[in-house]
Amino acid sequence: MPVQKSKPLVRPNRNPRRPRSKAPTGGRPETVEQRRERIVRMAAPLFLKKGYDNVSIDQIISVVGGSKATIYAWFGGKDGLFEAVVRQKCLDVTTTIDVDTKGSLEAQLTRIGSSFLAMVLSPPILEFHRLMVSIGRTFPEAGQLFFESGPVSAYSIVASWIAKHQKDGRIADEDPYRLAVLFLDMLIGEHQLGWLTSMPRAARREKVDETVRIAVKVFLRGCAADR
Repeated sequence: MPVQKSKPLVRPNRNPRRPRSKAPTGGRPETVEQRRERIVRMAAPLFLKKGYDNVSIDQIISVVGGSKATIYAWFGGKDGLFEAVVRQKCLDVTTTIDVDTKGSLEAQLTRIGSSFLAMVLSPPILEFHRLMVSIGRTFPEAGQLFFESGPVSAYSIVASWIAKHQKDGRIADEDPYRLAVLFLDMLIGEHQLGWLTSMPRAARREKVDETVRIAVKVFLRGCAADR
């Protein structure tokens, strides 16, 4: 079904309370939230493989089960389900960013960088990134949702970590969001581009670790608070 540009993708989540359904493998019944997440996660590979335009509601039903009524009631249709997929994939990345404040600044920032890259360079997220780049021009609402739920959220998480240490007087008093952008962008460039252009050697484990180590060193040297 062609995308209607006049009908924006972003819409309020529709998640009415319904009776619990049985889990597909038996055992404890699924909650509505669990069932909804399972549908989203099962639909995601279909969108990643075929793209948005080439996936129909019938194909979605054949994969996730249930009925069209369920898809429309819970997601408002294919576009709402795709929105949920975008949000879930972005959440998978942002929730893995390790911003634990234990240890030295170097140790903390190394954990942030390593945890971020591990998820961003994982095959499912790389495929998701390819999809979002490919449809961004023809489906700008999806591109906006991806940017705000993914990159902006990741930058904001790291910016909050930076702001906390600015209050402690350990990091220079610059815009924490801009500092977060600079740090995360130092990490992903070569490695992500290498995978996206079918040159995975650029993202070998030892090279990724070296990038994190050097980026942490450069960032802390440039942003250390004046004593």
